[in-house]
Amino acid sequence: MNQDQITAKLSQINSKGLEASFSLSEAALENAQKLAELNYAASKDALVNVQDGIQQVLTAKDPKQVTEILSADALQAASNQAVAYQKKVSKVLRDSNKEFSNVVESSIDQLQDGFQDWINTVAANAPAGSDVFVSSFKTAYGSALQGFEQFRAASKEAFATAEKTADQAIDAVQGQIAQVKKAATPASRGRKAA
Repeated sequence: MNQDQITAKLSQINSKGLEASFSLSEAALENAQKLAELNYAASKDALVNVQDGIQQVLTAKDPKQVTEILSADALQAASNQAVAYQKKVSKVLRDSNKEFSNVVESSIDQLQDGFQDWINTVAANAPAGSDVFVSSFKTAYGSALQGFEQFRAASKEAFATAEKTADQAIDAVQGQIAQVKKAATPASRGRKAA
């Protein structure tokens, strides 16, 4: 195998890496657009709800009506909106993670296949008497493959952790809202009894 063939093989491997990078960049832009649209819709909904709430408070005839407007049920409705928004954001992030994971998997597979092809070509074209060199070269290649596999495992773990953290955040918000509603309910009952 001459220098031009080696260079061509390495160039082919690098071009596949560039294709993966472009694919990831495109996916990142699409997901950023989805997140921007979600933020715009959530902001718009929140503004409409605040305006409605202000209008209801301004048209209230007595303090009891204002208290009813600002009840735990109103808080629950706002929290439901926040949780729904967080779930949509989490879905976009999950989809993004899946795309990224698929690209990582594909890239690792392509690199491994490309390097294996290159190693096989070098070994097949090695001059006589270079068995020791070829053997050590294959050993070094085996170590590099282990590094790829470690990266694959680490990326899967990172994606799983990110999804778990998003789920925990949603659960925490829902738990806090439930506590606030629970705490507000006995207080309003106590006021009615007094």
